[in-house]
Amino acid sequence: MSTAFDAGEIEQRGWRQGAVLGAKLTAEARELAPTGIVFAETDWLIVTSHDCDVVNGRLEKEPTVEVLRAELVQQKRKPDKQQVWGRNPRELQLAADDGEGGQSVLSAKVHERWPIPREMLVSEGPRAILDTKTRRLIAEWLAKRYIRAAFPTAFDARWRSKMKEWTGLLENQSQWLQGIYLRLSTQTELPDASPYKIHLIVAVPVASTTDPAWPGKKDELESLVETFWKQFGPGIECVGVEVLPTSKLTLATIEPYQRFDADWVSFSDDSPATPTAADMRS
Repeated sequence: MSTAFDAGEIEQRGWRQGAVLGAKLTAEARELAPTGIVFAETDWLIVTSHDCDVVNGRLEKEPTVEVLRAELVQQKRKPDKQQVWGRNPRELQLAADDGEGGQSVLSAKVHERWPIPREMLVSEGPRAILDTKTRRLIAEWLAKRYIRAAFPTAFDARWRSKMKEWTGLLENQSQWLQGIYLRLSTQTELPDASPYKIHLIVAVPVASTTDPAWPGKKDELESLVETFWKQFGPGIECVGVEVLPTSKLTLATIEPYQRFDADWVSFSDDSPATPTAADMRS
């Protein structure tokens, strides 16, 4: 396996993020995988590196690309609801075009990825390329492992027993949701006698505001979210809920907020990644 590097050839062959290795490259890439990964002949190996890194003109800057193993889930027409849209930070299921007019359900584990020499891509083109939405889903899922919102353990302990109730609320309203943002009074661990104060922003797709039901739904969403969080007093004090269309949200508005961990419910709406966390100061 000694192939001369040619960035132009890599680009011309169509390699990019979301490209799927063909049989020859798959066999070579398997030889470089970490020990302990069990392969099947039907596995897909998907390039997860950014497009710019895949076709970079200098091998010394980007000597490798990363590939992710995705297992073909037999006898399934739809992905497992518990493992879609980045809901599970360690496992992901997704539907992908099988190249024959149908769809395949793939299952990936976050640890089953590894680098391969980038010059390997010169030898042949990809056998398939995932659609834009699926490529982004995989990239966001991998990124969320490092950037997903983190909250104090003491705060989590005060409400996590009602997680199913919260996710159920979001699922029932998912067509109206672009994302949920939470601002916490402090990121420190507080004693039981000290309450955490929270403020939430419910971001709604701007297109939804043209629906005749919007005025009533806006009030309903505010009431549902506020009622849920009020039950955790006095340990958690909900100081307010704002329901805003995305057209009214700016980076300055959401900068002090954290993207709430259960926002996988509306992840399919291509909502942005977690903003920087900040203590509530006003």
